[in-house]
Amino acid sequence: MRTELVGEIARELDLGDVIWEAPTKAAQAWFVRELGSEVNLGNIPPDEVIPLETLRLGLRGDTLKEVLLGDRAGAS
Repeated sequence: MRTELVGEIARELDLGDVIWEAPTKAAQAWFVRELGSEVNLGNIPPDEVIPLETLRLGLRGDTLKEVLLGDRAGAS
């Protein structure tokens, strides 16, 4: 993942106008953690749609803390 490039794009463009490709669970979790649960993701395999939604809702371990606690997650 070219995180610096993603950060530059995210700072310059309205995130509602960008669709990020995230075909793997690791990429999906990274984008949700870094850009929020409403991030637009594409290239999602059909069998990953429901797991992605659970990730967005904070029902998976890799985003539970960030989604439920929001900004407070880094403080603990």
